Amino acid sequence: MNDCVEKCIIQPQTEKEKNKEDDDSSLIFCLDKSGSMSDSYDINKELKEKFNKIKGDLIGNRITRLDMVKISIENIINTLIKKSPKVKVGLVTFGSEIDVKGDCLSNIIMVRGNNLDNESKLVSLGKENTNLIKTEINKSSNEILNSLRKIKEEGCTAMGPAVLLSLYLLNNAKIGSRIFLCTDGGSNEGVGSVYNNRESAIQFYTKIRNIAKEKGIVISLIAFEDSESEIYFLKNMVENSGGDIFRVNPKYILDEVNDFLENKAIASEVEIKMNLNKCMSFRDEEKKDMINENSTILKKIGNVTKEKETYFELKFKHDMKLAEINEINYDKLENLIFQTEIIYKKKNGGKYIRIITKNLKVSDNKEEINKQANLNIVSTLQIQKSAKLAGEGKLMDAQAQIHIARNFLNSNINYMNNRQIYHQFNCNMNSFHSSLNMMNSMNNMNPMMNMNMGMNNMNMNPMMNMNMGMNNMNMSPMMNMNMGMNNMNMNQMMNMNIGMNNMNMSPIMNMNMGMNNMNMNMGMNNMNPMMNMNMGMNNMNMNNMNMNNMNMNNMNNMNINSDLISGQIYSLSNTSENRQNMMFNRLNKK
Repeated sequence: MNDCVEKCIIQPQTEKEKNKEDDDSSLIFCLDKSGSMSDSYDINKELKEKFNKIKGDLIGNRITRLDMVKISIENIINTLIKKSPKVKVGLVTFGSEIDVKGDCLSNIIMVRGNNLDNESKLVSLGKENTNLIKTEINKSSNEILNSLRKIKEEGCTAMGPAVLLSLYLLNNAKIGSRIFLCTDGGSNEGVGSVYNNRESAIQFYTKIRNIAKEKGIVISLIAFEDSESEIYFLKNMVENSGGDIFRVNPKYILDEVNDFLENKAIASEVEIKMNLNKCMSFRDEEKKDMINENSTILKKIGNVTKEKETYFELKFKHDMKLAEINEINYDKLENLIFQTEIIYKKKNGGKYIRIITKNLKVSDNKEEINKQANLNIVSTLQIQKSAKLAGEGKLMDAQAQIHIARNFLNSNINYMNNRQIYHQFNCNMNSFHSSLNMMNSMNNMNPMMNMNMGMNNMNMNPMMNMNMGMNNMNMSPMMNMNMGMNNMNMNQMMNMNIGMNNMNMSPIMNMNMGMNNMNMNMGMNNMNPMMNMNMGMNNMNMNNMNMNNMNMNNMNNMNINSDLISGQIYSLSNTSENRQNMMFNRLNKK
């Protein structure tokens, strides 16, 4: 038995809304124009031709981040004119101040100074100016494109205020309206600044998430692979609004933003209830979502796009629990019934319930089960589980999940199409697995060499305890140093002199230190596993007993690595079968 029933439980407001098929939602491009967006890249002939075809003007062999984003938005607008001419498009830019250009047919509103720190003022400005985004793109495209091309880089990054303001500019917009946030850095101006008060920033973007979810507005983020975008703060906001994070390689930015355009919101306020037979339960789900002794799950999804896929993993209950269920004869069990209820709000404003019931056969033939298994679903589920574990900080468990999936897929590689699925899984997960290795190494650095480094000090554990100020360094009795502007003295185990541009040590350790570098002789090339350090103005190499050398170009790379894995976790935790294919094709293309 396979059955699907759908009923309307709250009617759309009008008959016209019920039957309307045209997309008349709203879309805001919230664009970072801060100074860092002037960073530029070399581009090859093929990309140059693509950009010139869209832009209509000749560009050189280098292009800035801002120009890349502008050309990508222009490409989206040209596509919207053809495919969705009724969509209303607005433009909001942010640097040290915010310019609300709207559909570029009205006066620009500028927000600056203390207003950037005033949440209530930003909310009011948004609500009072919803009419700035009221014109269909087929009527406003020329003005928007002209305004877009004139945007120049300047100032800081008032991203938090810009996102909040954009959210309320869409206060009366249709369900499924979207904000497309384009940035290359963390917010450092106004509300939501990630550098002033990190806890406050988390609370701010959580509030943004809740508002977007309530209004049915989808927020997506495009960030650059080689920049710090503080995805850690933004990923929950994006995820719970139903949006996507596109961490793009500049060379493939056009492909990435096209994914955003195609992945439209189709419903909001989505809730799923799934009922199992009492002999079964859900595996690895949050307890707060489960009832009936874990045989029923209630999950609030929020906004849903075409790409959204949610997976559940099921299992039979423990033998002792099964023994208590007397009414089931397991020796004669041939079928199990599964039922799912989905409640959701369509873009026309109506609310619906869909009930899906399936009667599936039960088998204890493992080979037959594996042969019939849909390994696309299996691999997608395992990707989501690994990403979820990593997001919870369980990095080693996430790696173990990848190995489990690889072994299972490999053991079934001889069945139809499974070789391709196995290869695709590995390609999609290799980068993530490498990131997990790196993060594990950083989290498990040798406790015998633990270091905290600030502007004026460095502290290490008792084996080597170091305090570093502007003019001195002290270490434990095992290695005692005093460091002035031009010299360093250590005990007889290691004798070191340091000047402005050099450092000399005993034959055991020989170093030369310049303003920006440190070179060491062969005795230090492989770095003593107990404790070794190279420190220059811009670099630092460390290792421990179980890890290879790690290079960090100024300490900001630690944040970039965290940002990278945050983006990967989000992307993978929201993957789907179709998204796996896109990722695989793009990796092969690269």
